[in-house]
Amino acid sequence: MTQRREFLKHASLLAVGTMSAGRLEAQELPQVQGSYDMSWTAKVTGKYRMAFDAPALNGTSLHQVRSFLAGYGTVYGLTDAELSAVLIVRHANVPMVLGDALWADAPWGEKEGPKDPATGEDAKRNPFINVPADAEHATTWPDGTLDKLMARGVIVLACDLALGNAAGGIARRRKIPMQDAQQLVTEHLIPGVYRMPSGIFATCHAQGVGCGMMYAGD
Repeated sequence: MTQRREFLKHASLLAVGTMSAGRLEAQELPQVQGSYDMSWTAKVTGKYRMAFDAPALNGTSLHQVRSFLAGYGTVYGLTDAELSAVLIVRHANVPMVLGDALWADAPWGEKEGPKDPATGEDAKRNPFINVPADAEHATTWPDGTLDKLMARGVIVLACDLALGNAAGGIARRRKIPMQDAQQLVTEHLIPGVYRMPSGIFATCHAQGVGCGMMYAGD
């Protein structure tokens, strides 16, 4: 783990003890000044609320979100609608929220990266969505893929800074202007994902609206 990731990990954990005490009610939220869509905050209404800080490109965070939902269903009989889970996708993990077209020529599935759930080969499509039910190499539960979790009401926030870094890589690989690469990222962002200025902002604000925090990077 790099020094920067270690710092961010501990910063997010430390924030659990500070931000949760200062929960913001909906009527207290300030007026949004920029173009970011903050309507997701109105969806954080569950009796139990948890945010998952997910900087690593693997299925760990998806497993943890599913376990949160499943655990409260098993112990208390709560439905997904009675719980609030916020998945914060940042740092190296932003390819998780990008469509197949941007995976086709990207190195994200190479070496130690995620594998295609059907073939086990280096992923050249997003391996966290549209996973066949009988996929031999799947690393997620059938009801715990990114698209299935979103359909179950999980809120997904993506770091805009990291999306910009991904766009930079696309621009270099495809030899296109950065502006065009940024447009591709916008066009192929999975529908329903909310862009936030940064992962740090997203983690802090999720706690501010009542979520606990779990580091889901390893």
